[in-house]
Amino acid sequence: MGEPVFGVLGPLQVRARGGGGPLRLGGPKPRAVLATLLLQPGAFVSVDVLTEVLWPGGAPRSAVANVRTYVRALRRALTAGGIPTDGLRTLPAGYALDVEPGDHDLLLFEHLLDGARVARDRGDDGTALRGYDTALALWRGGVLQDLPSSVVWDPVLTRVEELRSLAVDECLQVRLRLGDYPPLVAGLRTRLAEDPLREDLWQMLVRALHGAGRVTEARAAYAQAERVLAAELGVAPGAPLRATGEEVNGHAARRRTAPAAPVCQLPMDVPDFTGRATEIAALEELLSGAGRRPVVAVVSGPPGSGKSTLVVHVAHRVRHLFPDGQLFVDLGGMSDRPREAADVLAEMLRGLGVIDNAMPAESGERAALLRSRLAQRRVLIVLDDAATGAQVRPLLPGTGGSAVLVASRRRMPSLPAQHCPLGVMRRDEARALLGRIVGEDRLGGAGADADTDRVLTGCGSLPLAVRIAGARLANRPGWTVGALAGFLHDERGRLDQLQTGELEVRASAELSYRYLPEDAATAFRAFGRLPDEAVPGWLVTAATGRPGEPHRALETLLDEHLVEVVGTDPLGLQRYRMHDLLRIYARELAEADPPDLWRERGLRTVDALIALARCANAAMPTRFLGVLGEAVPLPGPAAGLARAVRARPIEWFESERRVLVAAVESALRLGDPARAADLAVELAGFFDMRGYYDDWLRTHRLVLDAVPDPADARSAALLRNLGQLHLYQDRYADALAAFDRSREVFAGLGHRAGEAVAGLGTGSVHRVTGDPDAALTSFTEALRASRAAGDRHCEAVAHNAIASVWLERGDPDAAAPWLARALALSRDVGDRHREAQVRRRIAVLHELRGEPQVARAELERALGIFDELTDTHCAAYVQQSIGELCLRQGDPGRASALLVGALAVQQQLGDRRAEARVACLLGELHHATGRKQTARRYFHRSLSAWRRLDVRDQAELVDAKLRSLR
Repeated sequence: MGEPVFGVLGPLQVRARGGGGPLRLGGPKPRAVLATLLLQPGAFVSVDVLTEVLWPGGAPRSAVANVRTYVRALRRALTAGGIPTDGLRTLPAGYALDVEPGDHDLLLFEHLLDGARVARDRGDDGTALRGYDTALALWRGGVLQDLPSSVVWDPVLTRVEELRSLAVDECLQVRLRLGDYPPLVAGLRTRLAEDPLREDLWQMLVRALHGAGRVTEARAAYAQAERVLAAELGVAPGAPLRATGEEVNGHAARRRTAPAAPVCQLPMDVPDFTGRATEIAALEELLSGAGRRPVVAVVSGPPGSGKSTLVVHVAHRVRHLFPDGQLFVDLGGMSDRPREAADVLAEMLRGLGVIDNAMPAESGERAALLRSRLAQRRVLIVLDDAATGAQVRPLLPGTGGSAVLVASRRRMPSLPAQHCPLGVMRRDEARALLGRIVGEDRLGGAGADADTDRVLTGCGSLPLAVRIAGARLANRPGWTVGALAGFLHDERGRLDQLQTGELEVRASAELSYRYLPEDAATAFRAFGRLPDEAVPGWLVTAATGRPGEPHRALETLLDEHLVEVVGTDPLGLQRYRMHDLLRIYARELAEADPPDLWRERGLRTVDALIALARCANAAMPTRFLGVLGEAVPLPGPAAGLARAVRARPIEWFESERRVLVAAVESALRLGDPARAADLAVELAGFFDMRGYYDDWLRTHRLVLDAVPDPADARSAALLRNLGQLHLYQDRYADALAAFDRSREVFAGLGHRAGEAVAGLGTGSVHRVTGDPDAALTSFTEALRASRAAGDRHCEAVAHNAIASVWLERGDPDAAAPWLARALALSRDVGDRHREAQVRRRIAVLHELRGEPQVARAELERALGIFDELTDTHCAAYVQQSIGELCLRQGDPGRASALLVGALAVQQQLGDRRAEARVACLLGELHHATGRKQTARRYFHRSLSAWRRLDVRDQAELVDAKLRSLR
């Protein structure tokens, strides 16, 4: 293979046709024009873009004419070298350069890399290795390393460099499988010199040395990996590397920790699934084709046709094709409020490992993050009960090998999908389904075939109706098929509707409900008043208003297939859920009950949840800086949960989170905003700990909107909590307004404790926005209020807050007494979380005094407490502080590891201010150590974050650092 004509994988190079040497292209500006066109081969490049590349500090008036001159010079140089210039096209307001893949080293590299990967995927490692070697041999250095860098090029350069790095790693893996050890070991040592914290590279090196018979060196390499990881990150090797180390050290039999399994959210497959062979075969063939691009299939049909059952059954059958996991989401298309795309995206992203604090606020950003997470994975997504194509479209992957199965009443022709319409079952399939439910022996006997046909005709061969009718027959051994057929004949006026529209399911539901015992019928109607979530049995009992255990009624509903068990929560309680179609019917029945009775039972349910929430808050490991309600006796069926809730309060909140949020909305619908406020206030501390900001905002906004003129303690507490959320999310004006209004209301009520916590919030806004005098005033007033209220926990917070202002002013002596008192108070009240926060400030004090070792010790103690309390967010802040301290002490290696770890957590948590600061620090670190390309990426990241926050002075400082790199 001859050398490509155009080369960007190294210094810019153009070779003459016919094996000639490199062409001279003139000065740096014509070369920069050509480089820009080659980085986007065949694509339109505007004159404005070329101007930015050529004159980043500001273009002259003659810029457009100069660009034309440079392009003409390029044409002359290419023609002189025997290179046709037909591909260099002049377009309105710009240019394009068409290049054959074999003539451009970047295109050729990507082509060869694709071929190598195809060979690797089909198991031809020898061909794959030759392809990788040929592709990587095209690289002569860094991309365009002889030209001044440009921000215009940065995205392409970053992508190509990352592609090269990935290709090198893939090539090493192929060599390892082939046993090509000498070059593999050399390549791995080179890669580890560049990135010594890559455990996968260490694992390959140990395996390669061991495979080559160099056992002593393999053991030494593993020992070196242990030392490097301990020194740089303070961690032991992960499970895969540790297992390899045990193997080479002769401890292969030692017990190893199993790797975490991919997420699987699929509901249980129906054990007696019958029929639909044609549809199953078509869907399996379609889903098996997912690979280079995603596949979408929509199963549509009338209610009760078995859409959900079919897609779940098919999903279980093809699980092995999607090793990276399976997601399941109920879109609530038939409910009164189909689920919003933003909420569904958040649920799916959580399933893929994204935590709530890292969740983008906008639906479009969440959809983009989902597409990014799926791009390199093979995940199966099942979307049940979809309402419209517009609801589904944001949930689809953009690239990669994932697949989506959608169940809906509508065909959704607007979706880029294969459509599988689902009608009633064939008569033979419906008969087989009925036989599997009741037993084939029940369908035998004289005249039974005719009776079976009458039953199937009455059911319209609709799967849900067949299953309900079969369940009635199976649970009544004394009935014959003829008796069931006669019953269906008597109900013909209703059951005829099984053949059309939504009335089909209503008639089937009525058929099942009619013969329920009274306690089961009451429980069935109770599901119509409960949230559309999986609920524990005790909550069903509370909603019925009947004392005793719910098991008997629920077991009857389970036998009748009217509810299902969807799992067991962390407290060991079974969770029950009713199909949405049946829930609609249950709601109609519940609405027929006397309104006063319905309201009384609904509020009784809310009261039970409020009491349990207060019980859980009293046992939480951290103290929420807010105003919570007083504990009350647990009513009715909730009383038996007290011990379990106190033992595992966080787990209880987590299990009931959606039920609790729905209960706030339910209390408002029942016309009791006071109860809704009580429950919302109790939820804020948990939402704060776990970062459930969407739920926090929704519950508090709903209640406050229902109270036009908030003037009581409940409303003031909600406003304070809302101010805290605004502060977290950098909405400083909204935060200040909420804190100030809360403080006014608390002050008017003489509620000194509430006035103190609201004042602390006001001071925090002033401190963050750069007004230390106002912050100090607010903190001092809050201290007086907390002392008057006798709230020592709040008093500790106030002392720490006042100290923070003096530290920011650079006055450690003024801060010292405040910190000493804050530490003493935190210890006295047993608040270890607050103690750790105070120690963070004490570390700043010692650093200001020139005592970095003492500061480091305090930070390590704070980090230990946060780790023990599993507070990832606060631990990341301390890790950042230690990293900054190492950086100032001249330890860039340790600083880099700490700051990178802190940045990852802050990005997950969505703390944009901290992310901007740490990214800038990393940019400075890499700039100082000569890694300018890496520094540029971190500075860009920091600049983008500061601009989103609209912090102009910081953005200008980072922009100046970027300009200095250019």
